[in-house]
Amino acid sequence: MQPQSNDNSVIFTAEPKLEEEDDTCAVDESAEATRVLQRAQLPWGAWLFEILDWTSNISLSTKRKIYQVSVILLTYFCYAAYHMNRKPISVVKSTLHPDCDSTGVCANPSNSCAGWEPFDDPDNGRTLLGTLDYAWLFSYAVTMFFSGQLADRSDMRYFLTVGMLGSAMSCALLGLTYFLNVHQLFYFILVQILGGAFQASGFPAIIAVMSNWFGKGKRGLIMGIWYTHNQTGSILGTVIPAIFAHNHWGWSFLVAAVVMVAMTVVIFLFLVADPCYVGLSPPKHHLDKDETDECSTSNRPTTDNESKQKAISMWRALFIPGMLEFSLAHFFAKMVSYSFLLWLPFYLKNNEIGDHCLTTFQSGAIAAAFDVGGMIGSIGAGLLSDLLNARAVAITVLLYSSIPMIFLLRKFGDVNLPLTIFLVLITGVCVIGPHSVITSAVSADLGTHKSLKGNRKAKSTVTGLINGIGSMGAAFGPLITGALSSHKGWDAVFYLFMALYFAAGL
Repeated sequence: MQPQSNDNSVIFTAEPKLEEEDDTCAVDESAEATRVLQRAQLPWGAWLFEILDWTSNISLSTKRKIYQVSVILLTYFCYAAYHMNRKPISVVKSTLHPDCDSTGVCANPSNSCAGWEPFDDPDNGRTLLGTLDYAWLFSYAVTMFFSGQLADRSDMRYFLTVGMLGSAMSCALLGLTYFLNVHQLFYFILVQILGGAFQASGFPAIIAVMSNWFGKGKRGLIMGIWYTHNQTGSILGTVIPAIFAHNHWGWSFLVAAVVMVAMTVVIFLFLVADPCYVGLSPPKHHLDKDETDECSTSNRPTTDNESKQKAISMWRALFIPGMLEFSLAHFFAKMVSYSFLLWLPFYLKNNEIGDHCLTTFQSGAIAAAFDVGGMIGSIGAGLLSDLLNARAVAITVLLYSSIPMIFLLRKFGDVNLPLTIFLVLITGVCVIGPHSVITSAVSADLGTHKSLKGNRKAKSTVTGLINGIGSMGAAFGPLITGALSSHKGWDAVFYLFMALYFAAGL
């Protein structure tokens, strides 16, 4: 393929079709069809590489692999930054609401009991923190239903850029409350609602981009490895904010916001959202002869088949085979995983472990072991689903294996520090594994289901729907955790987690 420059355009001459790939980047009936890609379609960085004719001495398959690697890395660190922006609130909870109960085993000394109004209320502080989680997660869940629809009708790169900048802004606004001495609950809730809405832009868009570049073969393993971006972001969003959480907690949010802004610039300059933008054919998702996986480029002549493609409705997506079953399982699984995500550092900080009480930094660092386990679980679950060639079976096995691990964490997690770290790690493997497969590989499978007949404008809608239903569960989980732990104790919380994972496996 020889790219040629002409004013602000990059012209690609069609190449012979690779095995098991579409030739739908062609724009007319001739095998010698020419694609004209306007500069506006390509990010500036990729456009510059094409203008410099960097592909002239490499094969088409090598070019494809280079772009695929770049897409994996860019979307990986993109969503890691999204997740990093979510975590500071979980780390600073023990600072906003210190355990000042004089009868508590890990009660703070009297000179460390100055929390942050209004969360320092000894009776309702945990409930108010749970309300913040609920505001964010409910906003995230509701927006997720529409985010996928909007993403399927937008340029993914611009869509991500706006969402990332909005997420960075909301995270920074929380950090500024420390420096501006803001104590109004309404302000915290409003910023959380804003942050949840912008955060919902991320996952539907990056799943769609990944599906644009990768077919179904080995998708479970690829998506399992790739999905560890959640845990990478959570680890960074736990350990780094923990450095500032005790004395200057506002920086916990501001550092995460700066990282998000930096990643936004990289995504805007280099992410190629569709292989057709650089003259490559999209992957085959199925072997059906009637599949018509059209290129979605807007600045080219449209074929008759492509002109008929429209983004599907949420109602149509809901009845894709398997959608309801996986969505309900995701509802319960995400309810538990997000409760751990947002409350585990607080739980560790306020419970004695091996006759010792942890500092804020230590509890954040140990909570990061849950995310390390989640990375192992994501990869293992993806590989298992590929080996069994049955995502539902792999998910069910992992869901039920989580139940005894949750019990053991509560029963023996306070014996000594090494055992606590080990149990937190293994619980992360079991809890995050099924959640990751449903969110990534299953979402991609359903978004390219054969019943859609190659419609490439369905992936974000399907991802938004399945993740939105799951996020409704996530919205209630942390809220219930805060209230239940305050009034009934942590035993009730852990028994609830076990019941929810049992329900998810059904």
